[in-house]
Amino acid sequence: MSHTVRRIVRDMRSQDARSRGDILERSATDLHGLREANRTLVLNYIRSAGPVARVTIARRTGLSRTTVSSIVDTLLKEGLVREGSTLSAAPSGGRRPVLVHFNEAAGRILGVDLGRSHLTLIATDLAANVLARSSGPFDCDLGAEVCLPVLVEKIRSFAAAWEISWDSVIGLGLGIPGPMDARQHMLVSPPRMPGWHGVDLYRYLRRELKVPIFIGNDANMGALGESRFGAGRGITNFAYVKVGTGIGCGLVIDGDVYRGSGGSAGELGHITIDEDGPLCDCGNRGCLEAMTTAPLIVEDALHAISLRRNQGDAAADRAVASSLLKREGHIDVADVVMAAFAGDAACRAAIERSGELIGVALASLVNIFNPTVILLDGSVARANDLVLEPIRHAMQLRSLSAASKNVQIMTGKLGDNAIALGAVASVIDAAFGPLDVSLGIGQPAQPEQNGHQEAPVEPVENVEKPVRTSR
Repeated sequence: MSHTVRRIVRDMRSQDARSRGDILERSATDLHGLREANRTLVLNYIRSAGPVARVTIARRTGLSRTTVSSIVDTLLKEGLVREGSTLSAAPSGGRRPVLVHFNEAAGRILGVDLGRSHLTLIATDLAANVLARSSGPFDCDLGAEVCLPVLVEKIRSFAAAWEISWDSVIGLGLGIPGPMDARQHMLVSPPRMPGWHGVDLYRYLRRELKVPIFIGNDANMGALGESRFGAGRGITNFAYVKVGTGIGCGLVIDGDVYRGSGGSAGELGHITIDEDGPLCDCGNRGCLEAMTTAPLIVEDALHAISLRRNQGDAAADRAVASSLLKREGHIDVADVVMAAFAGDAACRAAIERSGELIGVALASLVNIFNPTVILLDGSVARANDLVLEPIRHAMQLRSLSAASKNVQIMTGKLGDNAIALGAVASVIDAAFGPLDVSLGIGQPAQPEQNGHQEAPVEPVENVEKPVRTSR
């Protein structure tokens, strides 16, 4: 393990240490603690606003130039920053200042999106730029005893395929569906995930991979990812709603992901829509997740259930006879979305009905939470306005006008990478602490460059490379 990575890992705090104010409050009487707080402040300003001159760091942080220079010199020795180009002109005609850059190449982070039926793995640098990605099917129905060894092997194979040294990995973040006990790192009776209740994911992964591990609910990780790198960037209050094989919701309140007192906030899929509705896997009746998920949309489209309800048997029978869906082989919601865009009436009706039901649930969320934005993600979100319009209509119809009139509903920006990037962000937070928005940290950077300013670059993934499996 390199000196730089060792230092990052040593300094990692738990995810509960969420604000620089907490650090200062705990350690203001401790000179070493105050120095560490100042070091974190300087490093995070460089991370967000760099490349930047030392004099600018001093001006924006309020620290003296001597303190800033001492901290930067230390960060240079630790390998966390580097010095590069100079400004095209000095402010007073003197010597041009050398710019300080964050050294994002100093380490690697692994992000894992473990779904009920899929697994996505990404590797990033310390600035969350995606360097490698792999995605494929994964069957959580087999239970944790079977799945966890397979998961570890896939992670190891992924790292080997992309020649990622474990000595360079500062941590691994993982998003997984289901209610989670945040303190115990355990899923609590997750619906449709037999054999996962009470499993200590953290301890298992930490033992096998020997790197810092950060685990959270997948919707919360998706909300964190969109908040840092996607459509939620700069929005302090929004809801991230993921609709796929299940339905989850991550809530961002005042810029932070809200997890609730025990870590299970945001279980939108288990809001009751119809008290006499179908039995849900959670044991209740009429939950949103029992009435509309990706598999249920497929079933609806294949049998023209919603179209039959809306237009009668004759129209439904004609739609089934002329369906654009292939009857042989596996059909998933992506096929339904494509057919709907091509004009298949049964597919369009199934997606619209899903949107109506989701909108009913969101009406309650809007009345209680009053978010600025609702971001829709997951496989169903690929239907775009075909599902967004009925969601908007149902939500506005069933919520208070004062709560819903200014709410924007749109799709997320990060797509299939949202949860894995949120998992990466959880590692970054633990390694470097939160960014201080009052100093412009965490906002789109305006770095000092040679005569011009560059817009911030969003994380971009490379072409996927297949994961090698051991024989």
